[in-house]
Amino acid sequence: MVRTAALIVLIFALCTPAAFATEEYAARSGRLCAECHADPAGGGALTRVGASFAAGGYRWPVREGSSPAVTPAGLRVVRFALGFLHLLSAFMWLGTIFYVHIVLRPSYAVGGLPKAELRIAWAAMVILALTGVPLTYLRFHHPAALLETRSGILLLAKIAIFLFLVLSAAYVSLVLSKKLKSVRSGWQHNDGREGRRGWVKVGEQLHDLTASARWPEGNHFGRHQAGTDLTEALKTAPHGPEKLAAFPAFSLADRSLGAENKAVRTLFVMAYVNLFAALAVVFVIALWRWG
Repeated sequence: MVRTAALIVLIFALCTPAAFATEEYAARSGRLCAECHADPAGGGALTRVGASFAAGGYRWPVREGSSPAVTPAGLRVVRFALGFLHLLSAFMWLGTIFYVHIVLRPSYAVGGLPKAELRIAWAAMVILALTGVPLTYLRFHHPAALLETRSGILLLAKIAIFLFLVLSAAYVSLVLSKKLKSVRSGWQHNDGREGRRGWVKVGEQLHDLTASARWPEGNHFGRHQAGTDLTEALKTAPHGPEKLAAFPAFSLADRSLGAENKAVRTLFVMAYVNLFAALAVVFVIALWRWG
């Protein structure tokens, strides 16, 4: 579902740049990145000199005689696999955010969020978290590197935005999605099925029978289903409209009230807040790489 343009943007947004992993340390020591890193561009596995530099509290110079170490093949495979999964899950998650919010627009989710997309989003977030921790460790071997370097601070900013998006997704999945199931394009959508409200129309009034024990899943003794007009059926029923008096009623002209209006407004606000948060991730990575 994610278009090619969104994926291209995310390639640049989510690749962890290696060249600027510990630029403050390079400036402090006056040495090239290759002195401390097996990768000449910087970042990743440390050489013996780099390990000694880290163990000594990032003080230069370190002891003489150290020589570069070769990154074990197994570690390179593990790092590549983690990076691949991290990047792929980022495509799935943020790419969907851009596509849904820019192309489909938030009204796409009115009536409830599709379960398949929720499962994909949560799977992507879990993979991002599980792969992001070891990838961060492989790049920053000491907590001081996160707090004392520009690249570390930018990474912390990206992590903070990620956590915000996770919390937002949790609220949407566990709270807002249930409320959105009651929102419909027409009153007939409230048929009582799959957690939706159970409305019936009588004349120009809508009656909410969701709480009625006689209308489970919007069905009344297998004869009537919520989301339909019962005006004519009531004329031949053994009871009149007085049976509906105990349940909420409102005018057909006002078919989206109270909590439903609030749920829709919340959806639109959160949708665009999340869109800007996703753009903030792109901005942080651009600042990290080229700023």
